[in-house]
This record gives sequence, C-alpha cells and structure tokens, in this order.
Amino acid sequence: MILLADAGNSRLKWAMFNAGKRSKQFSQDYSKNRADYLLINLLVEKSVSTLIFVSVLGEQLSKKIQHYCEQHNIELVLIYSQSEAYGIKNSYSEPQRLGADRFVGLIAAHHLRPDMHCITISCGTAVTIDAITAEGEHLGGLILPGLQQFSDQLIKNTVLLTSEKTKKVSLFAHNTADALTSGSLFGLVEAINGISSRMKGKLLKINHLKGKQTMSPVQIIICGGDAEIIHQYLSDSVQREDDWLMQGLQVIANIKNEQQA
Repeated sequence: MILLADAGNSRLKWAMFNAGKRSKQFSQDYSKNRADYLLINLLVEKSVSTLIFVSVLGEQLSKKIQHYCEQHNIELVLIYSQSEAYGIKNSYSEPQRLGADRFVGLIAAHHLRPDMHCITISCGTAVTIDAITAEGEHLGGLILPGLQQFSDQLIKNTVLLTSEKTKKVSLFAHNTADALTSGSLFGLVEAINGISSRMKGKLLKINHLKGKQTMSPVQIIICGGDAEIIHQYLSDSVQREDDWLMQGLQVIANIKNEQQA
C-alpha cells in the first residue's frame, strides 16, 4: 500500500494509492497533534509499504520521518525541488528554494494538462502563483500573503473591530468587520486576477509546437484551503482542483511504478 502525504503549514493531507487507484483526499489540522504524530499513525494504521511525501515544514520533520521509515522498512520517496525532474525545468537560480509543494503542483500541471501552458495558484497560508509552459519549463512565480494573513494584518491595526462580530462578504459593507473581510477577499481576488492575466499574456506568446503556428492554450488551476471561497470570484475558465497535490503525488507514484516495471 502506498501512502501519498502532503504536510502543509496548517494541516496534513493524505490519500491511499493501490493497484493504480487512489482514494479520496483526507485531511487533519495540527490543532491537536503535530504533523509527525499524525503521519506516523497513518503509516502504522494503513500498513504502508511506500510513502511518497512532500512537506513545507522543514528538514527536522523530514529527517524524523526518514528515520522512522528506515527503522520500519518503509520505502520513502521524499519530494523536493530540483533543477530538472519529472519533466519540469525549474527556473529558480537556487532550485531547492522553490517550495516542494509548488514543485509538485507543477508536476501535476505538466502531466495532467498535456500540450497546455498552465498557471497554478495555491491558496493556503500564502498564495503562490506559478507559470509553466507546455514543454515543462517553469517561468517563475510570485508569493502573496494568504487570505487569513491579509485579514489578520488589517485587524491588528483596527481598534474598531473589537465590537464588530459579523463577517459577511459584500461589495457595499455596512460595518467594519464586513468591510475588512470583504476588502481582504476582493483585494486578494483582484491581485490574483491581475497577476494571472499578465502571466497568461506572456504564455500566449510562446509557441511550443515547433514548425507550427498553433498556439498552446493556457489553463489556470486553483487549489488550496481557501480555493473554494476565492474561486467563485474568478473567471469561469479557472479550474478548481481541491486535491491537486494528491494528483501530483499520484503522477510521481505512477512514474515510479513504470520505472520499476
């Protein structure tokens, strides 16, 4: 049994993969238990033989999981950003500095949206926006504060909010709490729209089909914990994929199985 796991900043997400089929995605936040505790429990409960793991929580967690896997004869595939791997050409001058979760998102885009340029948007603790060509060349990306960080920063500097309890999204807010909530959401949405539009314009100029005049289409994909609330204010052409990193980890699992066949 293969366990696909993603340790994000606020929660652990996972799915089981066996005989070419993947379970639905599960998740649990770290409010009660740390990521290492949750993950090790899964390794025990699911009788895991292989763990395909991506984490943004630092080297200490990765080393702890690696040590556990070595002790219990579990094969560990730890995903980290490289200059070139899985068909992706990383644009970062220091490839390892690109978040491993962003790298997995690029892998998913390249393999699951073939012959398309892609813009991947991950809305979590931070919002990351990356562009990748149909040939797998990562052009680079941007990082913005996430929705909660955006709101929290405003709230810290707004004394009036202490007496305001409602948090409704409205373009014409009638109290401070709603004005802050709505302003944060619409501000982030417009930033995402603007950046995506600029990136799309650049991507549309790239012709990856050599010798042909056909331009590759651009697909915008949004994922992450806040994707549901943000997606409804974006263009209808933007695809929401709540388990995008699980799809990327499954791609890696399939490639691994093909190499071993």
